[in-house]
Amino acid sequence: MNMYYEINGNILPQIRLVDRAVLEPPYVHRTRQADEYILYIMKKGVLYLRENDENYELRSGDVILLDTDFVHQGIKASDCEYYYIHFRHPQVLRREEDEEFMETCLRLRSESLQQDGGSYERYQDSWLHFPKYSSLKNRNTYLQVLNLVQEAMEQNRNQMEYYKIPCECKIMEALVEIAREAVSVKVLRKVPGIPRSYKKVHELLNYLNANFQREISGDLIEELFSSNFDYLNRIFKKSIGKTIFVYLNEIRIHHAKELLATTSMKISAIGYRVGFHDEGYFSKVFKKYTGMSPGQYEKLTSNLEMKKQTLQKGYDNESSIPDRC
Repeated sequence: MNMYYEINGNILPQIRLVDRAVLEPPYVHRTRQADEYILYIMKKGVLYLRENDENYELRSGDVILLDTDFVHQGIKASDCEYYYIHFRHPQVLRREEDEEFMETCLRLRSESLQQDGGSYERYQDSWLHFPKYSSLKNRNTYLQVLNLVQEAMEQNRNQMEYYKIPCECKIMEALVEIAREAVSVKVLRKVPGIPRSYKKVHELLNYLNANFQREISGDLIEELFSSNFDYLNRIFKKSIGKTIFVYLNEIRIHHAKELLATTSMKISAIGYRVGFHDEGYFSKVFKKYTGMSPGQYEKLTSNLEMKKQTLQKGYDNESSIPDRC
């Protein structure tokens, strides 16, 4: 069974070291048991390593998290280059993958894609499912992770006031990208417990979230995903609980609400911006999903903001009155 770690993403890791190492023969990685977690991200070459009686041949794109409870050591001389991050974190739980592991990961991804990004609720379940060992097969993800680590290195070296905060943020972002990629790789492989149809659903979810502002039709979806639309719609509803176009409209209306509440754009421009090229149809769909027209929603959020500012102004004025004995 594969090992993974649950890491509380609401807490930043405490970074001690983040840097790059180059090993050349006859160097053999030394034996040690660290009192902190160590993350290795391979850039090139091969690193021969053993931890907890498990042998690893780490190559370009491979990632491993070395555990505080285990001894790790070199197996033989290595010729390689890699990045290392030494960190502590107060809430890390070691787990073994079971039959429900991938089901949980896929549920979290589906729920996240359907979440209201403007809500504090997204912080209620922010534990990363981080793999013990994984490989960044997607080159874009690999380069993004390396870039984040390099930015963290720069922050850690400049030692300006508060320098650890941006360093920790960059590393946390890298951890998130690695965790996401590990789930995506498992989905795209034939892994027991993952329905074959989920690959289609996964790809379609990503497409809708990235392209909601475009004109999307059933014919276009059939062409892009080389599948019958009715079939795709059926497996999508089974996995997500709603049809493709209901989900697409929810994404569009969510973004429209954000623009109505935070910008002075015209309603027609907002509709076009989120994928509705007809203002009348945009208003009809908006009212169906929110119970009010775009204009009513804009007025409501404007009034709420004015009340909020008035209350804050009154509070500030009261705070400026000196206390009397």
